[in-house]
Amino acid sequence: MIHVKVSAAVYPTEDPEKVVEAISSLFTDIELEKEEIKTTEPGTGVSPSFFFLGNGGIDILRTLHWLIRREEIIDSVRNKAFSKGLSSDGLSVRFLLNKQAAFAGIPSIPAQEEPLGSIEVIIRADSQEEMERFFEWLLPPTERGKPVVEVEIGYVEK
Repeated sequence: MIHVKVSAAVYPTEDPEKVVEAISSLFTDIELEKEEIKTTEPGTGVSPSFFFLGNGGIDILRTLHWLIRREEIIDSVRNKAFSKGLSSDGLSVRFLLNKQAAFAGIPSIPAQEEPLGSIEVIIRADSQEEMERFFEWLLPPTERGKPVVEVEIGYVEK
């Protein structure tokens, strides 16, 4: 089974409603919870006020799946995020999405950690085979930027 965790820090200068809207524009029917910061270390610069966290299965990735195709960025997402963020055991992948671009409904992988943080996405699979099927669904091989073959969401968790 695919497990998805989405989180974003909210800083004092940010409007929490806009952060929620940014996350919700990329993830289908995601329910977010507010998690307070337990401790802050003095002198470390600007710290987030709190975090928004959401969890779910593969279904919350339907909008992201569609947006990656609309923007024709399958290869870019695969190269920037998934090739670097895959765990050594092949069971999870971690990547970041830009909050400002997400607010506009565009998935964008930042080149580096952003000053006000990014949207962090962690996807876990129960097996390497399931993770491979997940990649086939979300980021299939392409030819001239278009998917060579599209598989259905049900193919991933069979």
